Amino acid sequence: MLSMQDHIDGTFNSPIPGGVKRIKPASGGGYTGPGGTWEAAAPEVITLKRVNIQAADMKTLELLVSMGGTSNPKDVRVVHINDGVNYLYPDDDGKFADLLEFSDGLAVRQWRVIDCDNRPWRSFCKAIVERYRGA
Repeated sequence: MLSMQDHIDGTFNSPIPGGVKRIKPASGGGYTGPGGTWEAAAPEVITLKRVNIQAADMKTLELLVSMGGTSNPKDVRVVHINDGVNYLYPDDDGKFADLLEFSDGLAVRQWRVIDCDNRPWRSFCKAIVERYRGA
């Protein structure tokens, strides 16, 4: 069976200063003592390895525009993760399933997942991400 696990070798791996982090939204939370206030749980931050980040090509941008959106070419990246452990999930119903955090060469920014192709049986994840500018 074909497996893409660890397929990204040293020449294909993207050495990003500060690394690439996956931010999984917090699930749950709790009250602080009797009659306390609600405190949301902190999001889980996972440092990713075996990651390749590329600028989006014209075909990818055309796909995004045909889906009813607009895209700034400078704000879209294609991310490949081949560690066989981490898979990304897109934004559903306006709720972020996953955010990535990495540098675009100017500053460390957050990126939201807008489309992805997960194939766990091949240890493959390809995601299209765009710069997240906050709520």
